[in-house]
Amino acid sequence: MAFLDNSGDIILDAVLTDTGRFRMARGDFRISKFALGDDEIDYSLFNKNHPSGSAYYDLEVLRTPLMEALTNNTSTMKSKLLTITRTNILHLPVLKLLDGGNTDGEGRSAVINSKLNATTGGYIITCNEATEVSTVLADTAPTQNGIIKGSTQTEVANSLNFIAVERGLDTTEISPQVTMPATLQETQFIIEADYRLGAIVDKSGTPVPVSFIDDDQIASYYISEGTTDSAVPVVIPALDKLRTDENVNSEGLSAHKIRGPRDRVVQFKIAPSINLTTSDFLFDKLGSTLTGVDIDGFKANQNFKIIDSIVRLTSATTAYSIDIPVRYIKKA
Repeated sequence: MAFLDNSGDIILDAVLTDTGRFRMARGDFRISKFALGDDEIDYSLFNKNHPSGSAYYDLEVLRTPLMEALTNNTSTMKSKLLTITRTNILHLPVLKLLDGGNTDGEGRSAVINSKLNATTGGYIITCNEATEVSTVLADTAPTQNGIIKGSTQTEVANSLNFIAVERGLDTTEISPQVTMPATLQETQFIIEADYRLGAIVDKSGTPVPVSFIDDDQIASYYISEGTTDSAVPVVIPALDKLRTDENVNSEGLSAHKIRGPRDRVVQFKIAPSINLTTSDFLFDKLGSTLTGVDIDGFKANQNFKIIDSIVRLTSATTAYSIDIPVRYIKKA
């Protein structure tokens, strides 16, 4: 990985991914779509007070070093460029983890089973029964923040916790009671996750169909409203009962993290792969061992094997994405 010198002429640096080279060798390679991104650009370098005049306002922006092209499709272009015909837009939609909702200023949060784990800042997937027994509330179901039970398909289905991401305009300048403009709404999303480690399922534990698995074993799930036949869809409209900042549980809390108009909510769980539930091979190869450490929701001073990964959720139209930290955990 390196940066390209962009101090002179405009540079075009292109490489084929492993899949692209495979298709070229097979004789059916063609470019049908492409995307543009500006992840490296710092627009704060735009200097409208440059002493040499307007021709130099964006000079530093244009000279920003650019990363060389990478063959790994998951490592670049987190935010892609797009064209919107409207010229009066002040805010673009973003994705935010629901994370149990906002607090009331006194530390109390809305009761939503999507709260992040305090230790990892993401979600923890348990991979066997021994790990679940080691949780603080092992006699019932682990309800601690961010812990999704995964030892069996039944446990995944019965796990109270899930991952929830909401989309909308995160601003206080527009009331959350205003409906999201139709031109900014999104109905399709892409979830990317390491297929060696786990699979995406809906809240009831029903597997979400995999659309594509690349050469790095990254599975892509193209989802929209009605993707699965389950009674618990993955993509839902903004929760009606939480659309406004009305009281939640009579505590005056909002279960939303998006402060302005809200669009769709994506909700799902992760079921660990059979390789993680029945073997330590991937834990030893890709992960690490934590000895005598305390993890939120688990009994103190225990040893665990862990693999830290991420799940990426992307809006199909606007291309805005969010990386969700995920830890697979197994009692050592």
